[in-house]
Amino acid sequence: MNFVTVGDIAKKLDVDRDAVSYAIRKTKIQPVGRAGIVRLFPGTALTTVKKFINFKGRNRKGDTVKCLP
Repeated sequence: MNFVTVGDIAKKLDVDRDAVSYAIRKTKIQPVGRAGIVRLFPGTALTTVKKFINFKGRNRKGDTVKCLP
């Protein structure tokens, strides 16, 4: 199984970690475990967060948030 952290998602999408944390809270993605104090999310969280950030970005002044394909 593929796991990602908030930092991993932020790096891959080239966005701020706070934006990723916000997207995770709003989309109610639950961590599947922990490695110390770091929450581990399923690999599918990357796609969900990307869609959320792109959707929220489009709703503000017509601008889009930069995300990798």
